[in-house]
Amino acid sequence: LAENSSKVGLEHCRDLHGAEERPEECGDYFEYTNVPWDWLVDLSDVKAKQRLLSRWNLTDSWLEDVLGITENDTYILRDVDRNDYGFQDFIPRAKPVSRKYLEYVYIPSLANRPERLLQLGTLFGSSRLHLRNKQNSEIRRRIRQAMTFTNPHLVAAADAIRAALGSAYLGAHIRIGDGLFEEAGVLNVRLIWWKLLLALGFDEQDITTLERTLFAEDLDDADPYLLSPPYIAPDIPSLRVPHPPLPPLPTHPRPPLRCPGPLHTRAHLARLNTPLFLATDAPAPRAHPALARIVQTFPCTFVLADFGPATAGLGALTSAADGVRLAGFLGPFLDAMVAGCAWAVVGTEGSTFSAFVGDVLWRTYHGWEIVQRG
Repeated sequence: LAENSSKVGLEHCRDLHGAEERPEECGDYFEYTNVPWDWLVDLSDVKAKQRLLSRWNLTDSWLEDVLGITENDTYILRDVDRNDYGFQDFIPRAKPVSRKYLEYVYIPSLANRPERLLQLGTLFGSSRLHLRNKQNSEIRRRIRQAMTFTNPHLVAAADAIRAALGSAYLGAHIRIGDGLFEEAGVLNVRLIWWKLLLALGFDEQDITTLERTLFAEDLDDADPYLLSPPYIAPDIPSLRVPHPPLPPLPTHPRPPLRCPGPLHTRAHLARLNTPLFLATDAPAPRAHPALARIVQTFPCTFVLADFGPATAGLGALTSAADGVRLAGFLGPFLDAMVAGCAWAVVGTEGSTFSAFVGDVLWRTYHGWEIVQRG
């Protein structure tokens, strides 16, 4: 925080969008921006019970000048990895055998610290909070549900895409663009593929036969474990908050849009003609080798880029803070919203964003209780 991470003094950069040459100080000006939290979500319920302070300047001098908080007034939990710290509201009787986080902090001990400011590193993932107190769980539920995206521009775009897809479509939220998700892309996509077919009512034998028929060449030299159904662990947190049965899908779906691929003509495969919205960070989804399994199986696979008219209005949005255009940052949010409106949605194993889509967005959009983890 000692380094000035604001754009103070760079006001001249905002007029250089699209310029071939920019001064050195403007090099990354358009690579990031800031918007208020309540531009994206509705925090009115949270604000009614908890004071919030929007902080636009991330410097130590701002803390001291505006809030009167010095370095000695700050308790820092300094982490170097996102799994360094977890937080719990109870003292366990024994050390847990399986620990996702290297160190667990007892929450009441933080409340007793003498410093005025508690500075945390990442709070990525709500399961970082391991709670047993019902009041604490309710606070987390309320705040987690308040993270549902409500920006009117995004809602309008999502509604237009949802209407174009029809009332009953599938959603797949696939992280595959970088890091561990890129390395595990083939396995993750196969697991998502299986879950989608199970959601459509195919049984294990049907799916195994279909897999060996559609992807015979891919399986010829495959590892043995790819020839058997993948292990799908029961989702215990989700099972704790069951939702009503999903309404039946049309037996012979008639997608309102023209599908990119040829429809299945065999009666037992007609369900695969159900529209599928593919939300992904892959730059060219239909050309991505690991996603070929999805595109080949579901001829009515659509991606965000297929809905230009619905998203055109986002191009006019700019950040009030620095004039940076917002459209390039909004794709993942809109992807998540459209996937969350689906009849059924499947996410990527290990992705907290996918978990948010299924646990919060999908549940909230359908009027059901959200899933809490941790």
